[in-house]
Amino acid sequence: MKSNIRVFSRLGYKSSKGLLLPLSEFKYNADLEGKKFDPQKAAYIIGEAEKALAEDLAVIPLSLYRDKFLSGSRTNYEGPHHHRRSMLYYMMLAEIYEDKGRFVEKIADVLWAIMEESSWVIPAHQGNSLMRPGSDVPEIFEEKDVPGLDLYAANCSALLGMVRYYLKDKLDAISPYICRRIDHIVYLRGVRPFIVGTYWWMSAAHNWPTGITMNILTAAAATVEDMDIRERVVDRAMQILDNFTSGMPEDGSCDEGPGYWGGGAGSLISAMLVLRDMSAGKINAFGDEFVRMLCEFISKVNIHNSYFVNFADCSGRMRPDGDMIEEMGNLLDSEELRSFGRAMALGRVEKYYFFGAPYRNYRDAIAPAVTEAEPVKAKISVWMPGSKIAVFRESEDTSKGLFLATKGGTNSEPGNHNDIGALIIFSNGEPIAVDPGIGSYNNNYFVHEYRYMRWFTNSNAHSCPQVNGYQQISGGARSKDESCDVDARSVSMDIGGAYPAEAGIESLVRSCSLNDGRITVTDTVKLKEEGEYVFHLNMINEPKLLDDGKVDIGCGRVLTYDPAVFTASFDRVENKCLPYDDLNIKGCWDVDCLWDLKLTGRFTEGTCKITVR
Repeated sequence: MKSNIRVFSRLGYKSSKGLLLPLSEFKYNADLEGKKFDPQKAAYIIGEAEKALAEDLAVIPLSLYRDKFLSGSRTNYEGPHHHRRSMLYYMMLAEIYEDKGRFVEKIADVLWAIMEESSWVIPAHQGNSLMRPGSDVPEIFEEKDVPGLDLYAANCSALLGMVRYYLKDKLDAISPYICRRIDHIVYLRGVRPFIVGTYWWMSAAHNWPTGITMNILTAAAATVEDMDIRERVVDRAMQILDNFTSGMPEDGSCDEGPGYWGGGAGSLISAMLVLRDMSAGKINAFGDEFVRMLCEFISKVNIHNSYFVNFADCSGRMRPDGDMIEEMGNLLDSEELRSFGRAMALGRVEKYYFFGAPYRNYRDAIAPAVTEAEPVKAKISVWMPGSKIAVFRESEDTSKGLFLATKGGTNSEPGNHNDIGALIIFSNGEPIAVDPGIGSYNNNYFVHEYRYMRWFTNSNAHSCPQVNGYQQISGGARSKDESCDVDARSVSMDIGGAYPAEAGIESLVRSCSLNDGRITVTDTVKLKEEGEYVFHLNMINEPKLLDDGKVDIGCGRVLTYDPAVFTASFDRVENKCLPYDDLNIKGCWDVDCLWDLKLTGRFTEGTCKITVR
């Protein structure tokens, strides 16, 4: 269920009229004024900036822009495109920290090259409004012809706005035209489309509306002098952010998965911080309970250290921005987020400064490096009724005991994988049964007819049953009759609606529990006529078939099943090196392959029960 909560509206912010500072009085990060970057982080930043200072500026020819349409690869163009911006971002931060002027000339060169690009919207996000059918070249002849506003046009606008704000005097010493050009082009490519355009993402509930809004606010705050335009930007921003919160699940979960949580809830918080800056604290939504729920999702789906419950497009291993999470805890008065953020930030001083969120990462650079943190104390049992995600564990110490996660819901979420009834199982912080993860985005990654050709987006790879040879289908069909007993750590749902009619399912109820030192998964199946039923478990370790219905599944754990009904077998799972098989198993899980354990039986009505202990 959607929350229907419009955060800014219910706090009474109907208009920003009379609430905003003029450009001449505006300050980024006013609450951090006078604070320097953490020395450890600054050393890393300066090292990256010196690399940028020494290297040639990448050329981005038309052939590279067209490559996405010809080869299907996004990375060939986006690599040098992103690198230009990373160079600029690191040099900007280094110059702010050092204040010696040694990066300014190169900063001006990179700025100019970026402003000379015909479009800041990347090829993968160009819509038909920019192309004639069959064209692979953007038809841009004047700035007014540049349509569209995507994540990258927005974050480029923010980056240039921050460079102008922090380095204006030094750039003016080279030429006053540079900053005037920044103001002009940021308005045309970022601010104006934001206030006059109508785009699909403006009413969506995923990472685009919050990410774009965060960055356009960052850009407008530092480049727009006209008070009417500043107010129009802020009013539209609050409207879009309200659309986002109203469309999110009522439990505050992120149905895009934890990989996109930072772009959703994380960008929401950054947008709220910029609004606070722009209004000198008069616009402040940090006391809203639903905002806290949206942010606490990330701690609820942590398994252990860098392992996360990775439903939808997300790697099983990731490292969210701990500094941001700790600050969320302080802003929202959440000890859960404070302690989890410190654990995620522990020992980390590099590799997460990203040009796509320049405002956020500037604050991260100032946050003191975390050198010690208490171990995470996780909730033993979590049920998220909006997204139908259940998380159970034996111990609040994430390194101890069994862990189980499953989900119901629908196969139509943003970044969907067909995974209703999916299973994730860990033991003592180590993976046993996993969601394989996310592939490399390319030309057909989000094209429906190709997306589900990938083995790792399909239900077998998520430890879901296969019935009469049929896997789950994508779309609006969903689980039903979900129930969860949080205290008993048990959940049940009918997942039969996720399968096509040809599978011949009357009902398929999956029940999962974690009690008494064992995980139990029971599938109660009723078919229209006798057919084949296959229980899948997608595993890290190669199974070892033992006697009497037992399987050694690694990590000192044994799975049991009924050998009178089911026959056990397993397959090695690896990428097939096809254009649509692009998940890096080694990179995701540090193993050469995964293993598909299968329990196969035939019946009209039956029960498949497995235990892990």
